[in-house]
Amino acid sequence: MRRTIRTGSLYLLLLCVTILAAHGTGLSISYFLPRGGMFSHPVPPLSVHDLGLDFSRYLGTAASLGLYNIRGMGIKDADGSPIESGAPLIGPFVSVLGSVRAMVKIPIRRLKFEAGGGVFGYYNIDPPLMDGNLDRYLATSAPPTVYESVTSSVSAAGRWGWGWVFGGRAIYFVKGQIGISLGAKYYLGGSPLRLSGSYDAYDDDLLGYVTGADLPPELQSARLDYSGVEIILGVELEL
Repeated sequence: MRRTIRTGSLYLLLLCVTILAAHGTGLSISYFLPRGGMFSHPVPPLSVHDLGLDFSRYLGTAASLGLYNIRGMGIKDADGSPIESGAPLIGPFVSVLGSVRAMVKIPIRRLKFEAGGGVFGYYNIDPPLMDGNLDRYLATSAPPTVYESVTSSVSAAGRWGWGWVFGGRAIYFVKGQIGISLGAKYYLGGSPLRLSGSYDAYDDDLLGYVTGADLPPELQSARLDYSGVEIILGVELEL
């Protein structure tokens, strides 16, 4: 039942974007820089950006949908503050990402500026833990103790998430309705990771071997930090 609902939701979002695409189309390249993560990118040509409906000359909507190849993402605590792990702890994985924003548009001769905000949602396909990076974090997570070696056995759950997205772009119309655009979006979201498990460690100076240690509290309540900046460069055709 849950799988049917998820599949239906993705098809519905794709249908909405397809309808919006009838009012404008174009080609774009984009790159996503997650906070505390690794330089990532969408999977071409399975990503579309900023297709929308105009309610007037100055107001409209913009929708995006795509597959993103996420190389690595960081995590944050229950309060939303990034956990300084020194390296991404989740990845690599493929993420289905969709967003809808309300837009304000300001045309100035051949230039048009657009800015607005809205919501985004995502589904991550089997995101793995970066075990090596996690072990290095656990080795220094309980100062002043620094373990010489750590071996963890940790699992994560939670695939769906959402958040807020803000951004804008500038379009310069080279000829008629054909233009080039440069834009950026900032995503601020996440989802519970529900990390569970334990780790074994060795401290040569004081404790010797430690087995079955519990995860630090900040990891037990950690969330995926689906936040960052996306830069988009495209060619636009307004119909």
